[in-house]
Parts: sequence; C-alpha cells; structure tokens
Amino acid sequence: MKLLIPWVKAIVRWFAEWKYFWVALGVTIVALLLAVRPGTTEAFVRLTGLVLQLLGVVTVVWGIGETRALFGHPSIVAIVRSRLARFPRFKMQPVTANGNSTSPGNKASGRADVMDSAGSDSSIEARVMVLEKNLFRTNQRIEHAQREFDSEVRNSNLALQREIQERTAEDQAIRAKLEATGTGGVHISVIGALWLFVGVTLSTASQEIFKWLN
Repeated sequence: MKLLIPWVKAIVRWFAEWKYFWVALGVTIVALLLAVRPGTTEAFVRLTGLVLQLLGVVTVVWGIGETRALFGHPSIVAIVRSRLARFPRFKMQPVTANGNSTSPGNKASGRADVMDSAGSDSSIEARVMVLEKNLFRTNQRIEHAQREFDSEVRNSNLALQREIQERTAEDQAIRAKLEATGTGGVHISVIGALWLFVGVTLSTASQEIFKWLN
C-alpha cells in the first residue's frame, strides 16, 4: 500500500504532463463519435466539422495571447475593454491638466589649499621649516587625490560589472523568450492543426459520410 499511493500519484503527474494532448484527443474523439453515430444527419456532420474548424481558429487566438503575455503585453480582451472604456461619452467631463517641472540641482565642490610662506627677512632655518610644512601638505593632497582616484576607479569597475551582469541577464531573458515564442506554442499549433484537419474533413465529406452511415 505504501508503494501503491506514490505510484498512483506518479501516474497522475504523468497524465497531467500530457494535458494538451488529452484535450486535443478528447475533443476530436467526442466530435467523431457524435458525427458518425448511427442515425446522424448530413447537416449535423457538416456542423460538427464547422465547430472543429472554429475551435482550430480559437487556438490561433490562444497562441497569440500566450505570445503577448510572454512579452508583457496586455491580452486582447484587456485591449478591447480599454478601448471601450475610452469611448467618448455624450456629456464629456472637462479635462484639466496639471504640469510641473523640475530642474536638476547643481552640485559644486571646492577645496582650499593652504600654503605657508616665509618672510623676506626670515632665517634659513625658518625657510626650511616652511618648505617642510608645504611639502608635507603637498604629499597629503597627493595621497588624498590618489585615494579619490582609486575610489572612482573601483566604483567605475563595480558599475561596469553590474552593467555587464544586467546586460547578460537581459540577453538570456530575451533569448529564453524568443525560444519560447518559437517553440513554446507548438502544442497549441498541433491542437489547432488536428481540429482543423478533422473539421475540414467532416465539412467537406459530410454527404459521403452520411451516405456511408446510411
């Protein structure tokens, strides 16, 4: 019993994977059983074929809807509802519009450099001390500028890597959508082709089928 339940669940999942096949086959079998049953009329055979043809056309609309949904576009029903909602009314309400504008802020940055200077009557020791202070400050400014440059380079590299990753992900998503568009709707096309084939056959050969049954 412990092995039977998982086996039954596996069979149900297997049948669920073939749901489109069962839908196509089931509708076709039901239509054929109704069309070729004893005592049927020629008109009923022809109308059964017409229904199958219409179902085949519905699969075309179904495939278009899936393709639009895959690329994030609204469904055909949603488009029709939107167009009907925008139909001009007899008593039109006044239209008011509000506008605003924004301007980007200007960013300004500045840096004040301080340098010591020795008077014209200063001693050599004083001048050397001033030179050492100025040299120390110059080294600090160079180190600060180097750190800023390294930080900008790191930020640029990180931004470039993020952009590369985003572009790669977008390219993969687009490729997946294109593959799904080209191959994902094959089951719908097969269903439509089967229903159209049987429907055209019943509609075209309705008189022959009626004579054969009678």
